[in-house]
Amino acid sequence: MKPIFKPDSPKTFVLYPYRIFHIRLFFKRIVGGDRTLDYFAYVDCYRCCVERGDGFIDIIEIEAVSSQIMEYLISYEDAKQKAIESAIIWGNFKVISWWLPKAEVLKEAEAYKIFWIFKEDSRTMIMDSLTGEVFES
Repeated sequence: MKPIFKPDSPKTFVLYPYRIFHIRLFFKRIVGGDRTLDYFAYVDCYRCCVERGDGFIDIIEIEAVSSQIMEYLISYEDAKQKAIESAIIWGNFKVISWWLPKAEVLKEAEAYKIFWIFKEDSRTMIMDSLTGEVFES
């Protein structure tokens, strides 16, 4: 994922695994016409949870060694299923329908969130590249 925040002098980084899905939901309705909704799911493949996004997040490629990359703890199929379940739950709050919506994955990507590791006053700090939050290691 394209980093938004970066410390002044990053020493190194760790790549945290995500899968990103753009899902389109098709709702059949008796009254008011059928509805279509788009859902963007960011699946955290380490903690196995889903975050809803506003769009398909920007992605860049960077060079990394295997020791800097955290492993995916859930499979692609599990991540996709979690994303679709999350989309349907969200969609059912938005649209009233007697039928389960049809879900179609329009776009998907394997991505990593960057966590910068750096020194500050002889302490090791970690910065989230998307929120800018800094934590002491």
